[in-house]
Amino acid sequence: MISVVIPTYNRCEAVLVLLSTIYTQTGSSFEVLVVDDGSDDATVDEIRRQYPATIILENITNIGPAASRNRGILASSGIIIVGLDSDTSISDTSLFWRIKEFFEQHDGADCAAFRILKPDGVTEDVERWWHPLPVGNYGNVQFLSDYFSGTGYAIRKHAAVGSGLFPEHFFMHYEEVQLAWRLIDRGCKILYVPDLTVIHHVNPVSTRNTVEVFFKPRNQLLLAIGCLPLGNAVYYALPRVFFQFTKAAHRGHLREFFLAMRSAFCQMPSLIRTRQPVQRQTIRRMKRLRNSCVNV
Repeated sequence: MISVVIPTYNRCEAVLVLLSTIYTQTGSSFEVLVVDDGSDDATVDEIRRQYPATIILENITNIGPAASRNRGILASSGIIIVGLDSDTSISDTSLFWRIKEFFEQHDGADCAAFRILKPDGVTEDVERWWHPLPVGNYGNVQFLSDYFSGTGYAIRKHAAVGSGLFPEHFFMHYEEVQLAWRLIDRGCKILYVPDLTVIHHVNPVSTRNTVEVFFKPRNQLLLAIGCLPLGNAVYYALPRVFFQFTKAAHRGHLREFFLAMRSAFCQMPSLIRTRQPVQRQTIRRMKRLRNSCVNV
């Protein structure tokens, strides 16, 4: 069975649109888990009224998308997790059937990264394309990747749990990157699958600016410290911290940048004690993915 996990926060109208497209799916059994992350709008009441079959998990406080995804995954019953952001929708009524067929036909695949399109259903959502190959040439090509977007993906539950799930101390942003690295480090395979498509409506959220000026620089540093061997961590972090500093200075966000660095340094002692660097062969494998297209 497929378990659909949807974290949401104050997106009542958007998540209702998504659910309306989910419950038209045919050809596969599924359950839907919505993790409400402390919303103060009518999300929970409206889901219960309009889609009573939905399992609702309510967070008492706002704990972030990473922890909300983890809560949904751990509470799920399916062997395949389909993760969707609450501002997406599905135009293909056979998407879940296609996902089931994909995993049955690809025993060696552990995670499928969906093709994410803008609301017109045609244009690539390039802001969510962090794959190792250029979107212009490979948007419609299936290939091995080192990334998947939390906006739309499918993953074997045992692979997600065995790889440590999403890092909750990130709160939001870059949590998919770390989980992807952990998956590859365990020998799992991530495939970008253009036949599995979702529409992203990019609903505005109050935290969007916070993502760019706080969570992005902080979590890049946390990712390097927690996941990379020392030399690679320095090589990864230094240019990114410098770039984020210059961008913050140019745009007048230095205060937020230094708050982000302070937050990262406060977490460093515990992160260093528990850090689990990926293997160097994993880093080499990801470099190879970024230098050649591996079709599957």
